Amino acid sequence: MPPDTVGSGAAGSDVAPSDGEPAASPLELLAQISDLDVRLDQITHHVRNLPERETRAGIEAELGMLASEAKVLDTQIADLERRQRRDEDEVARIEAKRAHNSERLYDSHLTSPKEAEALTAEADALGRHQIEIEDQILELMEELEPLSAARADLGRHQSEASERMATVDAAIEAAESAAGSERDEVLDERAALVASADPALVSIYEGRRAAARGTPVLGRLIGLTCSACHLEIPSVEYERITNLDPNELAECPHCGALLVR
Repeated sequence: MPPDTVGSGAAGSDVAPSDGEPAASPLELLAQISDLDVRLDQITHHVRNLPERETRAGIEAELGMLASEAKVLDTQIADLERRQRRDEDEVARIEAKRAHNSERLYDSHLTSPKEAEALTAEADALGRHQIEIEDQILELMEELEPLSAARADLGRHQSEASERMATVDAAIEAAESAAGSERDEVLDERAALVASADPALVSIYEGRRAAARGTPVLGRLIGLTCSACHLEIPSVEYERITNLDPNELAECPHCGALLVR
């Protein structure tokens, strides 16, 4: 594919030197912009792939597992506590009934031996039933004890995991903040370079970069090698490229990247 071309006037003029340094050629300015774009991509990649994110994902999975275990335990505990309250209410009802019968049994107006015998029999039956219910309550309490201990232990694990999550989140936030500051500095430097570069060259570069979707569009010719694809350029093509005008655009025959030489 033939390289893009630009007007000879802008592309052939170097940027004025500063502080006694030699002027950078238009293509070298473009290479510096490309270097900054690589740095921006590196910053983005670094932020997206922070090791803390993997740690956070592990903690998140752990918290999810702990939440599932807690839900099972909470359901079991709630069921036992409901049954215990039901039995305790039954004991209270029995005690109230026994107290009422006791009052009637010792009431001075009670004269019927049969009625007294019936009240006594009912009191005995209520007493036996109360003992059965109280035994059930003790069994429920025995079942609840290890479950409550397990739930408390699980709660401690959840708190510890949440604390670790908060620490990791703070580390991620700090890294993102630092990366944001660095990104702003690079963008400012890039904007300054773009302002001093050949607009036509920048337009060609930006168009190729948008179409390339992340693959290098500009490389330096280092010896016979293209720094974009790291492949050696055939000697005949190398001679042709090196004999071009310094500001004339040339492409790597392998990857098509614009070559700075």
